[in-house]
Amino acid sequence: MLNISPIFNAMMRNKSSIILIVLQIALTLAIVSNAAFIIKGRIDDMQRGSGLAETQLIGFHMYFYDDAVNIADQLLLDQQKVLELPGVIDATAINQIPLSGSGDSWTFRNQLDSDGAQNINAGVFLGNYNIANVFGHKIIEGRNFRPDELVIRERDGNTPKVTIITQALSDKLFPEGNALGKFIYSADVPVQVIGIIDKMQGSWLHSPMVEQTALMPVLNVRKFMRFIIHVEAEQVDSVIANVQQFLLAQENRRVISSAETLLEKKKRSYQSDKLMTNMLIVIIAVLIFITALGIAGMTVFNVNRRQKQIGTRRALGASRLDILRYFMTESAVIALIGITIGVVLALVLNNYLMTYFSTSSLAFNYIVTTLVGIIVVVEFAVFWPARKASMISPAIATRSV
Repeated sequence: MLNISPIFNAMMRNKSSIILIVLQIALTLAIVSNAAFIIKGRIDDMQRGSGLAETQLIGFHMYFYDDAVNIADQLLLDQQKVLELPGVIDATAINQIPLSGSGDSWTFRNQLDSDGAQNINAGVFLGNYNIANVFGHKIIEGRNFRPDELVIRERDGNTPKVTIITQALSDKLFPEGNALGKFIYSADVPVQVIGIIDKMQGSWLHSPMVEQTALMPVLNVRKFMRFIIHVEAEQVDSVIANVQQFLLAQENRRVISSAETLLEKKKRSYQSDKLMTNMLIVIIAVLIFITALGIAGMTVFNVNRRQKQIGTRRALGASRLDILRYFMTESAVIALIGITIGVVLALVLNNYLMTYFSTSSLAFNYIVTTLVGIIVVVEFAVFWPARKASMISPAIATRSV
């Protein structure tokens, strides 16, 4: 069995470099484990299903600059006319576009009395009575909107009477279940839940309420409006290219933005997450490389400094395996000291991130995986200089230094 005490004695004669390597390993463990945890969370978020046909739903904005235009009538006409375009399945004017990062939210209660009520925020999508069909939703409970339930709303006029909500919002408002047929309240105005859909992400992909969504049959008339069209997959490019001029031909006293799919809007919303993920991957790679380079350099320095000592040990009967094992064990001891400090630093860093950036608690398996990786990297980095040390001839002990 290898005696550890000579290793510690040798380490104590070179304290400064050992301390630097230990701190380097500790910081690498703390940063890499938290960075890997953040990367996994960001990737999971970006890969979440939205509950929408992202490649077939097209959205755009329009602004009516002439007060003489009857906006409500024009929007209803637009909806009818756009169906004439090849490949269009359905369409509606709408108050916000999903996955875009911009929109409206309301606060709902599960009872009229505010005392003891569940107050839940949700993204609210206002469109024609066919809004659920435009998004391609299947009603898993209840029914769809009827044409007679459509409310034309200008300024602070008529209020909706019915809504279709996602399962996530239903579970928040009524944890015991059975939301169908019940009333929910926004500013004391009752709205009846007539249907439930499985899933639909709202506009704010980074919000805790991203899957808490309500649909309402309300044409919310404003000068600035949004429009969404459901298109057959093979006709998406054609509709994007033609819809702007097509609608301007119906009414040119407005400005219409270029159309794009929800997938493009989603990519733009996640752009910062993708950038952060790539940046953290680079940081992880650099830290691991620097750590490996540092401990390999330290081992090379120690081997060169101890050549005569190694030769003497070889002359006294130490095998090449003994020399190799000595340096591998020395690096393992250094790594374990650094890992011990690094685990504490990782938890401290995660606590800071939880406090100031509202991240989740660091799963311990990320720390375990990182420390195992660090041990492997350290041992691999040390192996070649340690192998070089084991090849030193016993004859070197007789040479002058």
